[in-house]
Amino acid sequence: MIYIIVPISLLDSRVDCVVVFEHKSTGGTPDAGSCHQRPRPSQTSLSPKATIEDHLCIGRQDTRQWTDDANVDLAGPGLHGKLECRVTDPQKENEGTQNPFISYLVTTETDFKSFVNHHSQLRRRFTDFVFLQKHLTREYPQCAVPPLPDKHKMEYVRGDRFGPDFTSRRAHALNRFLNRLTLHPVLRRAALLAQFLESDSWNSTMRSRAARGMSAGEAAAPSVLETWTDSFLNAFAKAHKTDRRFVDVRERSDKLDEDLSTVSKSVSRLARRESDLEGDYADLATQFQKLAQLEPGVQNELTSFGSSIQSNSQAWKDLREYTDQDYLGSLRDMEAYIASVKALLKTREQKQLDFEGLSEYLTKAASERDHLASGPSMGASGFIRAKIEDVRGVDHETARKERVRKLELQIERLQNEVEAAKKTSEAFDIEVVKEVDDFERIKATEFRETLGGLADANCEYFRSTIDTWQKFIDQMEREQRESATS
Repeated sequence: MIYIIVPISLLDSRVDCVVVFEHKSTGGTPDAGSCHQRPRPSQTSLSPKATIEDHLCIGRQDTRQWTDDANVDLAGPGLHGKLECRVTDPQKENEGTQNPFISYLVTTETDFKSFVNHHSQLRRRFTDFVFLQKHLTREYPQCAVPPLPDKHKMEYVRGDRFGPDFTSRRAHALNRFLNRLTLHPVLRRAALLAQFLESDSWNSTMRSRAARGMSAGEAAAPSVLETWTDSFLNAFAKAHKTDRRFVDVRERSDKLDEDLSTVSKSVSRLARRESDLEGDYADLATQFQKLAQLEPGVQNELTSFGSSIQSNSQAWKDLREYTDQDYLGSLRDMEAYIASVKALLKTREQKQLDFEGLSEYLTKAASERDHLASGPSMGASGFIRAKIEDVRGVDHETARKERVRKLELQIERLQNEVEAAKKTSEAFDIEVVKEVDDFERIKATEFRETLGGLADANCEYFRSTIDTWQKFIDQMEREQRESATS
């Protein structure tokens, strides 16, 4: 009997599902770019001072511009575009020095015209993946860039980060990270990703980009007080006009995150039990080997039986490795991916709050201007202002006209800012809708692959177990016949 734990969200698309936007599909197996063909040339370089609207406007350029640039990928993301990556073979380098590290073999197969080679193999370390993820997040703020596995693990404390179990688990996580990028219709076109996958001068690329990022950050970075103030105020701000689409996305994301957490705990217990069975079978095989030495009359039978149990222990090990390193890791990585989608929803809400806040400022300024234009204020503040002006010897009418003039200038500036904030908010809403659709497609593809792999691993375990014990039975029957004839 095979036990496969499936999240509830996979059984019914109407329950615990992140997607709330209708998506038209032609059917069949999801392709790397078959669901969304969003023509956005990622090679366009934007200055660090460019607004978020400038970033989003890339996606609204005419698709005919793509064919005018020879450096632009003409193969994807369509039914005929292929970009496949594999992360394997972790190796320890600089062993014996003060700074050893693990490198991973990245193999790429593609038919994109923007790549120099259709097949490439390069070694990358974890910090290279971190650099790629951070810069993609910075260059594509409208995308939910897949996260990397957390570096703060107990293996760093215990010193086991060079062990085969940890490096194999991380290789699987990095492989999922690259697969998610290659399935994304925008990120798979990023020039930085192409350099990461095939450039031999990747270290110089990191140094040059890091230097440009530092200079741009020093020129455009806001003050610490301004950043802290914005974060503090936005933590308590709520959007006045909520969009039900994104509220549903947030609620279903929370539910899916909760379901995945429950499934992860169950799979973790399953992996521990498989590990216990692996050890128990290995111990039992050792005991039978010792028993065979004490019983010469049935030594061959006991030795054969012990070998079969040892083979069964190896089968449990193979099943446990897939359950723990691949399937369980994919569930935890999906939880982190959902967190990226939630962060994107938070950014979208911030754009809406910016628009609403500027609109309120504009309304207040226009109301104050109209009030001053209708005549002098007779309230408490107007009385105090009049007394101060009397003390300073200022003409009341001149002061009132000056305040009206300043309000007119402020209103004109706020009108421009409100219009820009509205366009930015609306453009970001469109991008978030597409991003959630892309996330759902990537999630469905990944779940299908990992569940299929888990089913294959269980089938392989039972197939191996049947073959092992069938060989043992055949051997015992053959020896019995030989013993009867002799």
